Amino acid sequence: MTQPESSPPHQHGRQRWSWQRVLVVLFAIIGVGVLLYPTAAAWFSDRIHATEISGYVETVESLSPGAQESLLKEARKFNAELPSGPLRDPYTLNEDGGRSPVSADSETYRKLLDVGPGGMMARISIPSIHTDLPIFHDTDEATLAKGAGHLVGSSLPVGGTGSHSVITAHSGFVSAKLFDDLDRVAVGDTFTLSVLGETLYYKVDQILTVLPEKTDDLRKVDGKDYVTLVTCTPTGVNSHRLLVRGERVDGPSAAGGTALPSQSIDPGFPWWAVLLVLTSVGAVVATKPREAAKRRRTLVTQVGDLYPK
Repeated sequence: MTQPESSPPHQHGRQRWSWQRVLVVLFAIIGVGVLLYPTAAAWFSDRIHATEISGYVETVESLSPGAQESLLKEARKFNAELPSGPLRDPYTLNEDGGRSPVSADSETYRKLLDVGPGGMMARISIPSIHTDLPIFHDTDEATLAKGAGHLVGSSLPVGGTGSHSVITAHSGFVSAKLFDDLDRVAVGDTFTLSVLGETLYYKVDQILTVLPEKTDDLRKVDGKDYVTLVTCTPTGVNSHRLLVRGERVDGPSAAGGTALPSQSIDPGFPWWAVLLVLTSVGAVVATKPREAAKRRRTLVTQVGDLYPK
């Protein structure tokens, strides 16, 4: 009678990774990763925006009141000299498939409201849709990929009677959440522009959906202080433009809102990362060979050896 052979000690507790198990785990991680990508990308984008805004706030606070006022004065002078003619659609491409060149003196324009290497000119905050974005010069593709852009030819975002600033941003952008929820803004909501230590409040008084070539509602209006937020609509189709216009109002009490913090909105804890880790661990555990089943198979084999037919 032969004695059953025991497994080598070093084999106990060692898991065997078959190629089937490796594939199952990889597919599970990749599948969940694809589903979580928009959320993860938006989180990273929000983190970048928060860093840029915090850097801008710190830079502005480091400037003397005189330096801040001097920059604001230059911007207001620029606005006063702007013509009141029609503006071009910020998303229209030229015959070569690219953005039309900036019509204003680029060097002069880009120096206005420029307080540091980041190139950020202001900040737009829309509390009703939890949107907080840096505003950069121009509306070229590189600019709109990283935040909101100021439409060249419109007033710089410093306020003032007879000014009309146009701020644009993408919606439906895969790697960032920009003006995705602008269509949820309602008449009566407020948003703010923060520039060189000043916070300007605007109350939404008009929302329009127009064709790209219809830019009459972006013109300056005598006696009014307007800011219009622009994005493409419907998302993914982009055949029209959503125009959300706000008129300047006094501070929080008159606007019916609350004061915004000077620092940026924190994007919060990345819960998507926890889900990805749990999926990875779960896939490994779910595909782990069952020890009880292995022992039963081993016992059957050993019994067969003891009592051959």
